[in-house]
Amino acid sequence: MTYGNLSLASRGMILTVTYIILMTFIYNTIRSLFLKRSRINIIASIVATLITNLLLQILDMHHIGLYVIKFELPLPVLLVIQILLLFIAVAQQYIIGKWQETHISAMSVKEAFDMLPTGLCYYNDNDGMPLMVNQTMQDISVDLFGKGVTNGNEFCNRLNETETAMAVSEGKAPLVRCSDGRTYSIRKQKLFIKNKEIPEIIAVDVSREYALTQELEERRTKAAQLNTRLKALLGTIEYLTMSRELLQLKVALHDNIGQSILIARRYLAEPQSVDRDELLYLWKDNIRHLLNEEQEEWELPYYVISKEADKLGIKLQIVGELPKETKLIPVVDSAISAHIGNTLKHADGKLATIKVKETGGSYILTFLNDGKKPEKEIEEKGGLRNLRHDIESVGGSMKIYTSPEFCMEIILPKED
Repeated sequence: MTYGNLSLASRGMILTVTYIILMTFIYNTIRSLFLKRSRINIIASIVATLITNLLLQILDMHHIGLYVIKFELPLPVLLVIQILLLFIAVAQQYIIGKWQETHISAMSVKEAFDMLPTGLCYYNDNDGMPLMVNQTMQDISVDLFGKGVTNGNEFCNRLNETETAMAVSEGKAPLVRCSDGRTYSIRKQKLFIKNKEIPEIIAVDVSREYALTQELEERRTKAAQLNTRLKALLGTIEYLTMSRELLQLKVALHDNIGQSILIARRYLAEPQSVDRDELLYLWKDNIRHLLNEEQEEWELPYYVISKEADKLGIKLQIVGELPKETKLIPVVDSAISAHIGNTLKHADGKLATIKVKETGGSYILTFLNDGKKPEKEIEEKGGLRNLRHDIESVGGSMKIYTSPEFCMEIILPKED
């Protein structure tokens, strides 16, 4: 039996299989040319394609009845030829796939280039024509600017625009943040390939590093705040400790006086039962403690606030003599405390200066610092508002100047 003696359906099936084999050989030939395989492999693919195409043309002409030469090849031989061609086509597919896995080709380079997590862009420096842009860089461009990289110079200029909302830092390697939270460090450099200068833009994913930096900065800020609170707390503890020691001294003196009174009562009732000299010694000792008006260092005015300034890292410089009137000490103490806090928090300074000038009936206190100048007019709220209320309650006044530098002036009346 020959191909011509078969039924129409059988001839159509054989014709279809031959067509599939031909398409496979054509695909293998194109892949071999694209992958730049050896000349022998390319010629073998072309020859197999031509043979299969010739067989297909003969079978097709017999199928429609327009043949010049009658095809009398036995059916078993035709099937063997088809099976052999199919085996060769599949074998070529397998060999090309294995060869592609073990050899570097233009396609493998492009695939690897697109799989990189780092964005890369190479372009012509003259007209900005992109030479090679991987998928990561295309995704970054679409996310930031709504379109892919079509011009390298334009893309580079837009990345360097630090006023854009996506830029989080500037400099030689600016950081840009995408809508999904990823942060990229952008760097531009020049490559020299075959004595030709090619610009290169690299976008490195630094999301984790940036997040850690932000977290470290937040922890550092919290640590600084906690450190400030601890220093202030240590000053308060020191003040409370001194107050407790003073209370203990007062209690001891009270006990000594009580003991002296009891011994004196016994002496009045039974003079012979008490040593008169010892009784006089106890009373003289108690009277000496009561008449001693010499103050300890920690009892002096403004001692606690000066120690608090030292603990906060602020040098307190006082030019002149601060008021010693009992009525004015709490007000001046509050003013010094507010001045130290503003120097530390707002001016970021290290030196707080207080100049004191006395006139006939008042004190003029001028508060200065070595920190940065205020950027705008100071709004009195919180501590400054309370300070003004305290100053005015004792008959004084307060003025705040921001030009040419920060200056707070307080005028307090002297007591008659």
